[in-house]
Amino acid sequence: MKTILCSLICCFMAGVSSSQFQHSYGTQTTEMGRSLDQLQKVEKGYLIGGYTAQSLIGGLEATLVKTDLNGNQIWSRVYGGDNHEYFNSVRQSNYFSPNNPVSYVAAGYINSYGFGSGDAFLMGTNTNGIPVFSNVYGGSGLDMAHCVQSIKDEYGKPGYIFVGETRSYPSAYPGANVYVVRTDHLGNLTRATVIGGRGDQRGMWIEQTEDGGFIIAGSTNYSECGGSATLPNPPTDIFVIKLKPNLTMEWNRIIGYPDMLDPTRSYRNVAQCVKQNKEGNYVLTGYTTSFGIDNSYDAFLLFLDKRGNFLGMKTYGTERRELGYGLEETFDAAGNQLYTVVGQSSITSTKALMFQTDAGGNLQWARNYGRNGVEGGLEMVTDDFDRGFAFTGYTTSLGVGSAEIYLVETTDTGKTGTVCEKEIDLKEIKHEPCVTRSAQQIFVDDFRKIQHPVITIKYEKDRCGTVFGSRTEDIKILEKEEKAELFPNPVNDLLTISIGEESRVTKVRIFDINGNEVIKNIDISQAGEIVLSTEALKSGIYIVNLSTEDGKTHILKLLKN
Repeated sequence: MKTILCSLICCFMAGVSSSQFQHSYGTQTTEMGRSLDQLQKVEKGYLIGGYTAQSLIGGLEATLVKTDLNGNQIWSRVYGGDNHEYFNSVRQSNYFSPNNPVSYVAAGYINSYGFGSGDAFLMGTNTNGIPVFSNVYGGSGLDMAHCVQSIKDEYGKPGYIFVGETRSYPSAYPGANVYVVRTDHLGNLTRATVIGGRGDQRGMWIEQTEDGGFIIAGSTNYSECGGSATLPNPPTDIFVIKLKPNLTMEWNRIIGYPDMLDPTRSYRNVAQCVKQNKEGNYVLTGYTTSFGIDNSYDAFLLFLDKRGNFLGMKTYGTERRELGYGLEETFDAAGNQLYTVVGQSSITSTKALMFQTDAGGNLQWARNYGRNGVEGGLEMVTDDFDRGFAFTGYTTSLGVGSAEIYLVETTDTGKTGTVCEKEIDLKEIKHEPCVTRSAQQIFVDDFRKIQHPVITIKYEKDRCGTVFGSRTEDIKILEKEEKAELFPNPVNDLLTISIGEESRVTKVRIFDINGNEVIKNIDISQAGEIVLSTEALKSGIYIVNLSTEDGKTHILKLLKN
């Protein structure tokens, strides 16, 4: 028997977790992460906004989760009243200073307090998540905020702006209409506008533009593109609005399918996110059932110039469902422009999706994220510290609840180094949509200060392991497929690895239970048995990864006494 003794004193690598990860945070009920921001001012980490159904205060409750850059939970809070509240958007304040105690701002929906059947909700907190202000905006109808940003107004004063929808002004415009509210740094309303007409209009994303104005992306079903608002199922089309710094409308565009539609079908084209790129033009993502493959849901990229003129459109998908929710513009090492989209894909089962294109919208790569449950990605950011990406959403594969907050950090090519990802193929198709315009505007001024309870919560955390997954059931599944043996197991010092005389081991790697590699790439070439010293290992569970000459990988669980 040939023997190799490798002292782990020399080979042991201190466990430093990879900068990429897939984590969940939750309870035994339901949680969802709807918005994400990377903390870059006073501290470094992530801030997630969403909701929990844990019912610590009332029904559905708004929640914030703050983590470090490795996804470790620093604090979590829930906010609300007797009924339902949730956050759709969260941001770090761009103007944090000792004279401005607001570190974070979150926007969404609240119906425990306010004017009527539910109001837009804006809350500013300090670095510990304790509210500095809480306000509601709207009227007697349903009002909601979908996206908030930290801005400067036309006079250079800091504040916030959010976009959403309102049904509180039916005397002007019936149905749902785009709702834009601008505030000072303490959430006091400084200007608000309602933009709409016939049918329903919603604003899903807002960004401050280089000229100090604002660009809004959303949807409308008041359109003459391929149909009419008077049809039984009027088509929903992409809605883009450009505002001046004082919130007066500069231009708007409605973008839809150019042909007459089947009146018995429901067609949906919704923009979820818009960004102004380095040329000053606009790039949008969202989802469509009018374009793409077999009238299924497909994600899209849409390009407009700074005056709203159409530049191009492509869809990305399969015969199943693909949806785009978040978008980032980045650049590779050579300075080439890239666009990355996060969303959801249902090729076989529903998984979080991320794909990247070049400046012309040509697909570079696409990946799914998740295990054996259901996952979705809802908002993404660029990871400025590791030059990659991070996104939040929901997962049913990780954790103990029916759904949990999902936080994923990747490299610049979408890799996490975990078993919870898979490269996929998407088909891209170029399109020529119909482009028209129609919108009206009024100004309103309804808001109210409120107070509500705040409760600290500690969410249970789960993770997808770097090599094998972090949970016991993942390890058991892998063990059933392997013929290699470890003995003694549990081990005290010397470990014997038996692979059989017909196979030749070429590489040995060992990982701890958190996926940290503690022996890296021991290159050997040997059949039969191999002996390793485990003297330096602490008690616990480890994973032994064996590569063989025939290209196979054997993964086995090791217990150290």
